[in-house]
Amino acid sequence: MTGRIGRVRYFAYSIAPVLLNLGVWVCVAQGWLTVPANLGSLSLLLTVAMLAVIASRRLRDIGWPWWLAALLFVPSLMSAFVPMFGALQLLPALMSTALSLIPGSKLANRDGAPPCPNTRLTVAAACLWIVLSGASLWVVLSLR
Repeated sequence: MTGRIGRVRYFAYSIAPVLLNLGVWVCVAQGWLTVPANLGSLSLLLTVAMLAVIASRRLRDIGWPWWLAALLFVPSLMSAFVPMFGALQLLPALMSTALSLIPGSKLANRDGAPPCPNTRLTVAAACLWIVLSGASLWVVLSLR
């Protein structure tokens, strides 16, 4: 939970919890996994916890307080229990976009030294978001 990560690592590290959650839901939808009704909430909470750790490290790189990561996921956690509509639902997408676009400081800050350079494997993992986004778009359009 300590240290800083840059934008590319933010993408690369956040793909694993999302794919894990997606895998659970695919297994449940296909009937390969029979689970109690509250597994969906448990899976969402586990995914949100992992993403909050990643977001807190990214916030440290930008120089913002790490606890803003909790605010990033409040609408997601609330929507698991209470249906929500409106602008509050857009907060996670807006915050994730900000974390993706705002560059971190190139010098050491109060949270440590700048992140290490990215490897080719890290960049490839970050590019999986493009594949996942394209596949999601294809599924949504094919269901129409």
